[in-house]
Amino acid sequence: MNLPPSPWPRPSEAVRELIRKGAERAQALPPEWVERLNQALFASPEDARLLEDPVILAACRRANRAELLHWANANMQRPGEPVEPYVSADMVDTARELAHRGLSELLMNVARSTQNTAWELWMKMAFGLTQDPALLEELLDVSSRSISEFIDSNMRVITRIILEEKHAQAHDEHIDKRSLVSRLLDGRDVDAEQFARRLGYGLAQKHQAFLVWSETPEAHIRPLEDMARALASLTGAGAPLVVFAGPATLWGWSAATRPLDLNALQGVVRQYPGVRAALGAPAAGLNGFRRSHLEALTTQGLMGRLAGAPPVASIDQVRMVSLMTQDARAARQFVLSTLGRLASEPMVLQYSLRAFLAHGCNITQTAEVLGTHRNTLLRRLERAQDLLPIPFADHRIQIAAALELVLWSTPLEEGEK
Repeated sequence: MNLPPSPWPRPSEAVRELIRKGAERAQALPPEWVERLNQALFASPEDARLLEDPVILAACRRANRAELLHWANANMQRPGEPVEPYVSADMVDTARELAHRGLSELLMNVARSTQNTAWELWMKMAFGLTQDPALLEELLDVSSRSISEFIDSNMRVITRIILEEKHAQAHDEHIDKRSLVSRLLDGRDVDAEQFARRLGYGLAQKHQAFLVWSETPEAHIRPLEDMARALASLTGAGAPLVVFAGPATLWGWSAATRPLDLNALQGVVRQYPGVRAALGAPAAGLNGFRRSHLEALTTQGLMGRLAGAPPVASIDQVRMVSLMTQDARAARQFVLSTLGRLASEPMVLQYSLRAFLAHGCNITQTAEVLGTHRNTLLRRLERAQDLLPIPFADHRIQIAAALELVLWSTPLEEGEK
């Protein structure tokens, strides 16, 4: 895309050099910049709730980094000149998905929050580039205009995409599976038997809802579909209902004719690296169809929000963690007062103690499950208990809860088990 000649006055050579230096630093993607830009995605409670969708959240995070790099690279080559708009494939998919949900204003909110944060970061750096008042004034004036115009031009592209998507929806008379399922999930008064015939899936039975998704860029749909079928096979016979629900996301329901085998579930997960899944609890009938799906959404949201979440989880596994993370400050205080120094020790100690508690404090069974020699496990458990600020024997329930919380909240380092 070629931009028309810029009406901007050319910055002075001194300011061009300052912009180039600043852009070079920004191009290195300072970790604090990336973190602050990611935090801008949660500027309002409404935005934060939607961005708990891990696929959209991952896409927005990648877009933040990509847009920062694009702007920085442009200003290294042509300091202070207009920057061509840049909208990644991630943001195109996200814009279309949010338009489908009727939530396209979210991207506008995120863009403004990101713009404000980017300006704050750049302005702080600008004061470190020069102390000359005249140069600083010109630098800030040119930079402010550049950042604002870049974000605005991106939003014009996004707005056009959103309008095209809405126009396509308005003229598409075909009702797909997602539209039918959405009507069921919205709680509308529907003819369940008619919908069951159209979906090819019985609504009167007991359901196990699940979500399957990938947060990796350019994810392929085939592994998601394969994992969805594998999950369905664990809970019952018969063809599952699988619906394409957005960028790299599938909704699924299967007949819950038998309890979910957690060991078999872990085996399924290992077959599909990079694919994640969240499961609701089994429930019967139309209300169960809705409730199990909402529970799967709750599980997915927590998995997207907490860095240490496993690739697959069920609502039964996350109920306690979900409640405990409603108040982040209180959760941190609970962990620190319960685990003390153990909270910051290598995670192998935390995993060992959690497994020991989960298996009834049976050393032999825990060692077998962890694949660890009995004496090695005993040493780890002794070390872990020495780090606790409270007596282990008297506070096992609190310690188990705190371990669950800290392990869900901390990314697993390579090689730790």
